[in-house]
Amino acid sequence: MNDVQAVVDLAQQSAKAHVVTGADGREFLIVPGNAESQEITDPHGLKPAKPKYINQGVTLETVDSLVDYVSAFKGTSTRLFANIATNTIVGIVDYHALLQADHTAHRASMVLPYSEEWRAWTSVDKRLMPQLEFARFIEENAADIVAPSAGELLDTVRDLHAHRKVNFTKAVRTASDNENFEFTDETEARTRGGLELPTKFLLNLPVYFGEPPVEVYAFLRWKLDDGQLHLGIQLHRIEHVRQAVFKQIVLDVSGRTACPVVFGKASG
Repeated sequence: MNDVQAVVDLAQQSAKAHVVTGADGREFLIVPGNAESQEITDPHGLKPAKPKYINQGVTLETVDSLVDYVSAFKGTSTRLFANIATNTIVGIVDYHALLQADHTAHRASMVLPYSEEWRAWTSVDKRLMPQLEFARFIEENAADIVAPSAGELLDTVRDLHAHRKVNFTKAVRTASDNENFEFTDETEARTRGGLELPTKFLLNLPVYFGEPPVEVYAFLRWKLDDGQLHLGIQLHRIEHVRQAVFKQIVLDVSGRTACPVVFGKASG
């Protein structure tokens, strides 16, 4: 009689709705008969389930912040990717380990911002300007010029301002390797004169915001057009300078985080 009752009890129990817990901790209510199931892990959202892996992307604004973040979360497989063309450094915290795939979903990235000085000078690179506009640019950015000296530079700017209403006729390279622009003065005396400008400037500019300055040469460029003088500068090997500074910053980040670096673009 007891055995029969036990069978009846089991049959009745199996006919009832019951809860099944999965391997990931989620709970489901199983309703017999119509084979329906309903997840009841946390119906009111009071106990959010912990994700299986970190899916997080952060954008940093300084090199120090990038170093601090990567250092805080890095693992043995963390890698840095440096894209020279876009000034971008990406730290992939959960990169693939040897013969073992990972999610590569936890990333810290930054685009190195150019300094205001760099933006100013590169904006006029290879562009000829009327002499008065050129004079104003040099005057406003004189702090970035190492040579010629401040005194010589101010004299040059004053000369440009003073001779804006003359007819320039030709240019002659002087023994001091300056450029002397000869002109005729259309005033009462109708005298001849010359305006002497340095053929190159030595600049001291930071390439990126917050980084130390580097030396850059700017060569004088000019054009005479119907008595009017147009002036400009051409920055010497400017892309080589930028790439060299970017590479040095990347190697510094790699050294401070003790994470290997790959020069290229990370997909995804």
